[in-house]
Amino acid sequence: MIALAANLGDDSGEQAHVGDLFARAQDYEHALAEYVLSLKSDHDNQAALAGAGRAAFQLGRYSLAYRYLEDAVVADPADIESAARLKTAELVMQMDPFQRQLSVAHRDRVVMAAFAAAGERIHSCSPVRDGAGSCPRRIRPGVLLTVGKTMRPQVTLAGLRRDPDLVESAMQLVFDIERQTNATCGHPNETDSALLLISRLHEGN
Repeated sequence: MIALAANLGDDSGEQAHVGDLFARAQDYEHALAEYVLSLKSDHDNQAALAGAGRAAFQLGRYSLAYRYLEDAVVADPADIESAARLKTAELVMQMDPFQRQLSVAHRDRVVMAAFAAAGERIHSCSPVRDGAGSCPRRIRPGVLLTVGKTMRPQVTLAGLRRDPDLVESAMQLVFDIERQTNATCGHPNETDSALLLISRLHEGN
């Protein structure tokens, strides 16, 4: 497909088609490149816009995904998949406290909102049982609940301002909760899905 892409020329439709092929192979980097090439000569190609948004989303480039998906939904309001990805991308951008452009006050409010959402998630958790009726061993709701209760009085605007390191520890707990409850406590809501994606963005940081 890489050889094919190199010999396509300037045909927008063929570029978008090769983008689809790359996307099916889960090579989202090359898929995005092909969709972008397609859009250079056909700015309003809805399929290419949706494809570029999907590829950028899969690569974790949510601000870029948002721009393409927004245009895709404007071009075709019936594109339900792009609309769903657009909403999730927007939530990721709204709920990621580690974005560089955020003010300290805004960051602290985002941390408080994420902490509250994760708390609701684990309190409402009903572990999904396996075929033998056993709960997954990897989930530790008791430990996470205990840590959350200990930390909760500190996660306030005053507490976060007083102890900037608390941002990291609070978000680490949020990420731990979202990872452990994912696929073991039922389907996550939109906010929890966004927090799980944010946790993946910052894995190893």
